[in-house]
Amino acid sequence: MTVIVTFMTPPPEFELGDDPVMLTGFVWASADRAAGDGVVDGLRAAIRPDVEVIAPTTWTAWQSAADGLFPKGVRAYWKNTSFDRLDDATIDIICRRGREQTWFGTGFDIHVMDGAFGRVDEDATPFPGRSARYWLNIYGYWPDAADDPARTAFVRGFAADMAPHAGGAQYVNFLGNEGSASEARAGALAVYGPAKLERLTALKRRYDPDNLFRLNHNIPPD
Repeated sequence: MTVIVTFMTPPPEFELGDDPVMLTGFVWASADRAAGDGVVDGLRAAIRPDVEVIAPTTWTAWQSAADGLFPKGVRAYWKNTSFDRLDDATIDIICRRGREQTWFGTGFDIHVMDGAFGRVDEDATPFPGRSARYWLNIYGYWPDAADDPARTAFVRGFAADMAPHAGGAQYVNFLGNEGSASEARAGALAVYGPAKLERLTALKRRYDPDNLFRLNHNIPPD
């Protein structure tokens, strides 16, 4: 089972008030539905949910379920990091920052890893930090440019608070706009490390030597 715990201020149509709420999302990807139901029973026993929605779904439906919360044209800022302990220090930071976040459009996820994810060899794929127990994604979006300083400050401040407790791994989707080729390479090096970046660069030279596909988080071919 993959478990994602999200803290955010809900949109008005949820009718849950203005305080941040905790959303626990999970995916049970197995033909053994009964075993999955047993895990869900454990979650219910730990914390009784105020609202519960559990049903079979397709991967594409799961991935697109939140599309309506991120309308085209909004402003956004993101950061993430890995960490290994949910101890008193990290819990204090998470709870404090969660209480500060009282506007709709910004939140953070804690992804609980381990399991099959952690059993894949670190060198088998480019994904960084497979040994990490948790990933923290901090994100925000808002329509008004006047909110840029306050909204980005929250994301940056939360990430800075977690830095002393972080494992150092970053996920490439949370990198910012690289700008120049040297900045793109520096960002890729920070995420993948030298060995993985060397392998990815070799693939780039082979399949895209002219760097046609460069509008994503780019790996330059040279």
